[in-house]
Amino acid sequence: MITTEILDKDFNNISIRFSDKWARIVCDDYLFDFLNHQKGNSALKLAEYILAKYQELAACPLQITKDSLTIEILFHVYMDLLSTLFLMSKSSIPKELYKKLEETFKEIKRHMDVIDCGELSVDTNRHVWDALEKYHKYIYKLYTAAKKIAIKKKK
Repeated sequence: MITTEILDKDFNNISIRFSDKWARIVCDDYLFDFLNHQKGNSALKLAEYILAKYQELAACPLQITKDSLTIEILFHVYMDLLSTLFLMSKSSIPKELYKKLEETFKEIKRHMDVIDCGELSVDTNRHVWDALEKYHKYIYKLYTAAKKIAIKKKK
């Protein structure tokens, strides 16, 4: 159990605040640069770091799966790009996934400065990320496309 909030910047200088049942990631240039310029699925690497660091600090696991956490990070950071790609590919997305993502995009746009990643018992939208987890392979492919576009936009 974590009794006071702990700020961690050991992973590529990304600000992560840990507290009991929560990991909060600051959306800033450090986060964007890491996600855009690291090879492979860097959001997955960040999720793995967060889960391991929480385990170290709290002496118990954060009750969030790796893919659910990764998906939450991706949707917050790449909201605009993912929503554009999503709308463009409506015909190739399963109807059930399209409906869930459409609702999710609307909700996320209201919360962009800090990514609040909490366990189901404390986080009112954890169920959204958990429900999207079964589509993680498809979402990771969207991330690869969004990452390429984000890098081009910055140049």
